[in-house]
Amino acid sequence: MGGRSSQLKGKRFELSIANKLKELFKVKVRRTPLSGGMDFKGDIICIDDNSIISEYSFECKNQEKLNIWKALEQSRNDAPRGKTPLVIFTKNFQLDYCAIEFNDFINLLLELEEFRNQKNL
Repeated sequence: MGGRSSQLKGKRFELSIANKLKELFKVKVRRTPLSGGMDFKGDIICIDDNSIISEYSFECKNQEKLNIWKALEQSRNDAPRGKTPLVIFTKNFQLDYCAIEFNDFINLLLELEEFRNQKNL
């Protein structure tokens, strides 16, 4: 796939992820202008500061041969201070996946467990 069609494929994936987040979390989310090429880093930004989504920095990859280590490094480097970096990735005809640092994943599970315990009180 050529450069232009690869860019369009990536843009479509970013828009798809942004739309899913917008729909599921009822937040103002959009694809970053120029895909992170300006002052904004990451591929998707959440405009609602009170949303859990605003705590994450999204790097989206739709590539047949993804270098996950390079994508994770880009995500870490582009994440603003205080935001958790993650990579959402796919390839043709496959499901979407998310890669996140293990300690951040553990923290998510701990928060979920705490929430469930409070809910059951």
